Amino acid sequence: MKSSTSKSKVQGEGDYASAKEYNEHAQAFAQSGKVRQAAQEAAPRNAREQDEMRQAEAEGRSHAKGQAGAGQDKSQPGRPKPDKQAPGKHPEGRDPIPEKLPGR
Repeated sequence: MKSSTSKSKVQGEGDYASAKEYNEHAQAFAQSGKVRQAAQEAAPRNAREQDEMRQAEAEGRSHAKGQAGAGQDKSQPGRPKPDKQAPGKHPEGRDPIPEKLPGR
């Protein structure tokens, strides 16, 4: 039996404590005045690095859910989508004949 003093540790998208902590840290950083400096430090140092960053971003976007074709290389097709058919439905729209079970 669980004690009444133990807190529920919700994880994943419902991890409220971690989300609150992240938001507090992000707000503190934004108000610290260090954003411009951090952006300059993260900027590409040369054309090669800039090209690598663009390729990495395009690769990441190609995996994004709900972003059809976002950043995808057109020479490489994505995964084929499966046919969406409800179980037990006939492909031509007719109702299937149910199996007759003996003894019932």
